[in-house]
Amino acid sequence: MKGGLTNHSPSENHSNQSSDKEPTLPHYQKILMHPTSKLEQFFINFGLLTLIWLSTLDFGMLTASIETDASWTQALGYAFKHHFQAGVDYIFTFGPFGYLSHTSSSYDADLFSSYVSWQFLSAGCFSFLFFAWSYQLDRKIDKFVYFFLIIVVVSVLHYDAIYILGILASTLLAIRLLPQATQSVDPFLMLMGLLLCLALAALTKFPHLVLASLSILTLTMVAWRTHSRGLAITVSVAFTIFLLGGWLVSGQSLLNFPLFLKNSWDMASAYNEAMAGGINHTELKLATVVMSALLGMLMLSDWVKPLKLEKLVIAGLLLSGLFLAWKEGFVRHDSHSMIFFIVVAVLPFFISVEKSHSLLWQYAFSTLRYVTVFVSLSGLLMAGNVLGYNLRTFIAEWNYRIIDNYTVLTTFSTIKNTQDTNVAILKQQHDLPNIRAQVGSATVDMFGWEQGVLFLNGFNWHPRPIFQSYAAYTSSLLAINGDFYANNNAPQFVIFKFQDIDNRLPMTGDTEVLKLLLRDYQPVLTEKDYLLLKRIPRGQGRVADGDTLLTRQTQIGESLDIQSWNQKPLLLSLDIRKSWLGHVVAVLYRVPIVNLEIETTDGTKLLYRIIPNIVQTSFVINPLLLNQEDVHNWYAGSELRQIAKVRVVVNPEWLQTFFQPDLTVKLSESPLTPPTFEETIQQQTLPGLYPMLHSQPYQVSSPHQEMLEGGESVLMVHVPGELRFQVPAGKHTLMGQFGIHSGAYNKVPDGCQFATDGVDFEILQKEPNKPEVTLFKRFLNPVEVTQDRGMQTLPEIAFVVEKSATVLFLTHPGPAQDAKCDWSFWKEIRIE
Repeated sequence: MKGGLTNHSPSENHSNQSSDKEPTLPHYQKILMHPTSKLEQFFINFGLLTLIWLSTLDFGMLTASIETDASWTQALGYAFKHHFQAGVDYIFTFGPFGYLSHTSSSYDADLFSSYVSWQFLSAGCFSFLFFAWSYQLDRKIDKFVYFFLIIVVVSVLHYDAIYILGILASTLLAIRLLPQATQSVDPFLMLMGLLLCLALAALTKFPHLVLASLSILTLTMVAWRTHSRGLAITVSVAFTIFLLGGWLVSGQSLLNFPLFLKNSWDMASAYNEAMAGGINHTELKLATVVMSALLGMLMLSDWVKPLKLEKLVIAGLLLSGLFLAWKEGFVRHDSHSMIFFIVVAVLPFFISVEKSHSLLWQYAFSTLRYVTVFVSLSGLLMAGNVLGYNLRTFIAEWNYRIIDNYTVLTTFSTIKNTQDTNVAILKQQHDLPNIRAQVGSATVDMFGWEQGVLFLNGFNWHPRPIFQSYAAYTSSLLAINGDFYANNNAPQFVIFKFQDIDNRLPMTGDTEVLKLLLRDYQPVLTEKDYLLLKRIPRGQGRVADGDTLLTRQTQIGESLDIQSWNQKPLLLSLDIRKSWLGHVVAVLYRVPIVNLEIETTDGTKLLYRIIPNIVQTSFVINPLLLNQEDVHNWYAGSELRQIAKVRVVVNPEWLQTFFQPDLTVKLSESPLTPPTFEETIQQQTLPGLYPMLHSQPYQVSSPHQEMLEGGESVLMVHVPGELRFQVPAGKHTLMGQFGIHSGAYNKVPDGCQFATDGVDFEILQKEPNKPEVTLFKRFLNPVEVTQDRGMQTLPEIAFVVEKSATVLFLTHPGPAQDAKCDWSFWKEIRIE
């Protein structure tokens, strides 16, 4: 068969590599073994295969904690252990084997052996595939560069990249085996082994399932067109059996498989709208060059007469892998772009040109191949620079990986004991004895992303299907979570922490669940910034909108005045639709970010990101609930900020062309009112929101959260941040600590283009009818100034208040005005 991949006929190999008396090797042996019997060649091959395997292994487990990634991987492990049904009990882009396959899954003592075994075997499978494919490369320079990329580059950040490349390599090798699969047992068994690898890879993550399914479609079409219908049917049936068999082995029910497909598709298809963020124009230009070069290679390889369908479907599969890498790398454009550049650095070696073409044709093909490799590595180094990578550190990282993998393999029990010790320490740090005493063995869920605290405290987790609120980003996913909380099987308790990502409007996070929490759950106590809620239903079903107060067609950028109704609790919904151009861009890349500008009655303007798919469902807009403190105050019946105006904003203005100019705004009366509960419970729940501060602020800007710095609890208030303290008349002294979290400068945080460029800390005294007084001001730049790292101590500040004053603790971004990774914090603030 001829096509977009190297394929030499037996006669060509016979004339090039052997004499007339030398027997022709079977096709599968040409793929999997070198045509030499020298003992030294065997040891070279064995050593090379071992090196690939050691490089591909990754035991980089996170230590169990409350961080976002650590929490959702722990949740996947918990679901795997307890046979939660994928697509029903939990809905995520990861499949039943997602926990075992992810190289940064959180440590779980019960699953440690299974996790290591999966990593051990999957690395062996991928190593075999990549090593076997090397025999499709003729030139030594091609082999050398290919092995360098596989061994050194892919191993640096390889989870998604290696699965994409592994699925493609499996398919291409399987195509090579098709001619012999019906003639001999060995190649047929190898073909079945490759199909098994594809099936298991498909059950790790939904995008892998899509790519593996396209691979099987490609295999089936090639087998049907060039071999036999029977072989084509055998390929499809075998893959289906392996896929469903793996599904059953993982503890899943076949009846739930369609729901897994439906809900995973819903989540994956809306990812480009909900999770889009970050941009680097230079990287995008490099990616455009790379994709153009790869298209040129495919045209030189395949678009020759006579055109054959099998060549085109193979090219289509490679383009599918390229498209998947593009979407995974550039929709959420931060360090994820490394995935794209790793895949496209290796992909040129999966394409080849036939030797029958002219030398000029072959030179043009080789030039495009190495242009692709060079530009890909340039993009990879640029993307990796945010993590401190350069050419030298790539080599160093590979070296460390080899050493670490060898250490894990030789000191397995020691590594496990170390992880157990780390978990014991974390259990002490995040111990919630008061909440645990209240909850006991009752069912409990976590509202927010810190599921890790549930597992560290041994709670009986009973989660809503989309268990991290930021991932419920379509109306159907919101409804699934809402239905879960609206029935009698809802969790008896909820540990509540108001959190969201990407500066999203907090009230739009899991809005159907949030409305049910405000209606059917009451506060019990507060511990370590977690509010424990107990289910005491005050209604049935999901929360319905009240009377419609306003329905209006408005435009992006147009302000809507709602002051006439802001003395009432209000719900808002927005119908924002993409234009035809927006739909095209959403498929090929991503849609622009949409924001909601909120103006309060005191003149304050706030800007938050909103997800059009989410805000079609009504959410609480008035009173304004932006943080944990606001939720406490709502339950207490305290006065909260009211809304004056709202405005949908898309910047810059030309990006509005990706949306229809008109949008529908619906304002409804909210039926939600604070429950009545005993004053003693209020005393337990409302004070002490910020235990790391001696004096309690009456207002803290959002987002903010408790974090650990140097093993101590601090209040991280994201830049630009603000804490407000009310101070009575008299003489006062102010003390405390502040700083920038080490995670913002020791490495580049996920989602950031670079480490922090510093934070400006400022403390102001503000009295009515008097000018502001600056009590303190200091700029910290820990990346460049060693003394600015770690905990900083405020000087003891004396000041006088005549009547009453507000003391504002402010943080401002550094010179680049990019506050995304300026993780400023305050600690032990005391005003006496």
